[in-house]
Amino acid sequence: MFKNSKDPVNECCNRSALIVAGVFVISFLLRIYGLGAKDFWFDEIHSVSLAIYPWNNWNAPLYWIVLHFWVKAFGVSEFCLRLPSMLFSFLATVIVFMLGKELFDKKTAILATLLIGLSSFHLWYAQEARDYSMVLLLGTVSSYLLLIATKKSTFKRWLWFSIVSSAGIYTNYFYIFLISAQALYALSLTRYRANKAWWCFLFIAGISGFYLPRFISKLMFVSQGFWLKKPDWQSLNITLQNYVLGYNGTAVLYALSSLLTVIIFMILFAVVMKKRDMRRSVYFCGLLLFIPLALVFLFSKLFFSVYLSRGLLLFSPYFYLLLSCAVMGLSRGIRAVAAGVLISIFLCGTWLYFYGYIYPPGRYHSGACLKKPVRPLAGYLDNNVRSGDLVAFTNVSVMPGLNFYSKRMIPQYYLFSPQVLNSDWQRPVTETRFCVPIHKIGGLAFKRIWVICLDWERSGKLDENSVAVKRSLDSDLKLLFEGYLDGLWVYCYERNSSGKGVPVDHARSALREYRLNNS
Repeated sequence: MFKNSKDPVNECCNRSALIVAGVFVISFLLRIYGLGAKDFWFDEIHSVSLAIYPWNNWNAPLYWIVLHFWVKAFGVSEFCLRLPSMLFSFLATVIVFMLGKELFDKKTAILATLLIGLSSFHLWYAQEARDYSMVLLLGTVSSYLLLIATKKSTFKRWLWFSIVSSAGIYTNYFYIFLISAQALYALSLTRYRANKAWWCFLFIAGISGFYLPRFISKLMFVSQGFWLKKPDWQSLNITLQNYVLGYNGTAVLYALSSLLTVIIFMILFAVVMKKRDMRRSVYFCGLLLFIPLALVFLFSKLFFSVYLSRGLLLFSPYFYLLLSCAVMGLSRGIRAVAAGVLISIFLCGTWLYFYGYIYPPGRYHSGACLKKPVRPLAGYLDNNVRSGDLVAFTNVSVMPGLNFYSKRMIPQYYLFSPQVLNSDWQRPVTETRFCVPIHKIGGLAFKRIWVICLDWERSGKLDENSVAVKRSLDSDLKLLFEGYLDGLWVYCYERNSSGKGVPVDHARSALREYRLNNS
C-alpha cells in the first residue's frame, strides 16, 4: 500500500515560488497604478521634444533614442510615454532578486526585492518619463554580470558586461560613478581575473570616448553656474532617508528611518564579523553603494555641485540588499519583527506617495515637484484669451505644459527682472524675442496681457522673479482680474494711461470654479 504524502522539499519550493511571484506582482501593480493619471510636468514635456530629436541635446542620448522609436510606435500620451520607465523599473526589481540570490540567499533576495518594490523613491521615477529607471536597470544588470563573471570568468560574460556598461554610460552620466566603483572592485580580484576585467574597462572607456566632446561641453557650461547647492554631511543622511521613504516622508518617519538604518548597519557589522563567508558579498554591495556616493559628494564639494537625489537612485539597490542581509542575519523571532518594522516604514512612504504628499523642505526633494494639473489652466486660457492678448510667465515651469495641452497656438513670453538671476543656472537671464525684461514690456503689442506667476513647487507663493515682475506690472498697468489654481496665480492686465494699477475684479475663485465645472 502506498500512503498519500507530500514532498516537504517540493512544498517549500512551491511556497517560495508563490512568495516571489507575489512580490513581483506587487511591484508591477504599484508601478502601473495611476501611471497616466497626472499631467506631464516640465521635465516630461522636455522628454517629448527630446524624443522627436534624440540627438539634439547634450544629455546622454540612449534613452531618448529608445523613446524616439517608442513614440513612433505608440504615440504620445501620459501613459504611453511613462510606460518604458515603468517597465525598466519593474525589470530592475527582477534583477535585484537575481543579484540577491547570487550574493546571499533566496530569503534575503525576496526581502530586498520587496523593499525596492515598495520604495516610493523608485515609484516616483517608475512613473516619470525620464532616463533614471533605464539607467537603474542597466546599472543593476551590469553589477549582476560583473559578479557572475568574477565567479566564473568567460569571454561571453565579460562581453555582455562591457556592452551593458557602455549602454549605461550612454544613458546617464551618473553611471560614471558606478562604473568607477565596479572598477575598484575588479582591482581587488585575483590577478588573472582582474586582467580580464581591466580589458573590459578599457573597452568601455574607448566606446564612451565617442561622446566625450559633448559631455565635456555640458560639464564646462554647468561649471559656470548651476542651481544645485553644494552638499553637506546632512545631504548623505537625506539620501539614505530618500532610499527608504523617497520624497514622501514626514519629520518623524525620516528620523525613524535614520535610527533604523543605523541599528541595521550595526547589526550588519556584527553579522559579517560572525559569518566570514558573507564578507565578500557585503563588500561588493558596500563598495557599489558608498564609493559612488562618496565620489559624487567629493566632486560636488571640490568643483561644482552635481549632488542630485534622482541621479543617486542608481546606487540604491545595494542599500536594500545590505538592509535585507542584516535583517536575515538575526534570529527567527527578532528577524520577523525587524522585517515587519522595515516594511511598515516603506509602506508609509508608498501610501504618502499615492496620496500626493511631498515633504516641504526643498533639500529633501531637490529637482522634484509634484505633478500638478496643467490642463485646467490651458483650457481656461483657450476660452478666455482674445485676439490681441498676450500670455506671459514669470517662471518657466508650466510654459512647456501649457503649450502642450493648449488647443490654440498662443504666443508665450517670459518676463524677467534683470536684477534677478536665472534660478536654474545662477546667472543673468539672456534677452530674446520671447524672453523680455520687464522694463521693455511697453514695446510689446497687446490689448491685454495674461501673466502666470508661481514658484517651481507651485506652492501658492511667488518666487523672487515673480514678485519683482508683479510689482512692476502693478505700477505700470491696470489689473483687471486675478485668480488662483493649484499653486499658481493668473493676472490679467491692460494698458493704463494713468500709469497706476487699478484692480477691477478680484475673482479669486474663478479658475477653481472653472476647473470643477470642466473636470
